[in-house]
Amino acid sequence: MSIACHKIAKISVLFILLSMHYPVYANTTTINNTHIYIENNTYYLDASYDFELSEEAYKALRHGISFEIHAHFQLRLKRAWLWDETISEKTLIYKLEHKPLTENFLTIDLLTGLRHSYDSLEAALNHIKTISKMTLFDQDLLIENKTYLARIRTFLDIESLPPPMRPQAYFSPNWDLSSEWYEWELAR
Repeated sequence: MSIACHKIAKISVLFILLSMHYPVYANTTTINNTHIYIENNTYYLDASYDFELSEEAYKALRHGISFEIHAHFQLRLKRAWLWDETISEKTLIYKLEHKPLTENFLTIDLLTGLRHSYDSLEAALNHIKTISKMTLFDQDLLIENKTYLARIRTFLDIESLPPPMRPQAYFSPNWDLSSEWYEWELAR
């Protein structure tokens, strides 16, 4: 067996062992629906998505670790010969906390400062999973007869975790709580 084949065999065995140690989980975050509409020359977004915590994230939350859940929107101008140009971006950021003394779950909209307390994690996540009247951009931003690509994705921000937890979270599928981009065309 050549040295190159021997190295490939070792890497394959290592990959199999790592796969057994870190099982792959199905993505637990998906965008269900979106609706963009105009009021007073401004575009708004209503959307809903599924967001389920992994067992590891749930345990961390119950032990006092708070984290941020982002809903990131982009408006991109479709171009034939170049990559699409990002015209506008908006992000909703919710902080999710558990209060052990009261056994309540707290959601904080980090853009507005609004706080809501819930008796259950399910109720707190239901609040976060519904986007209502998110201000996107002014209608004057769009150019006549151009096609735009609107897209949104949601994710748990690993950077919001305490620094000692981040290295493990970057490489663990238990913390990969993000959706794929949900895209649709928007024409003017």
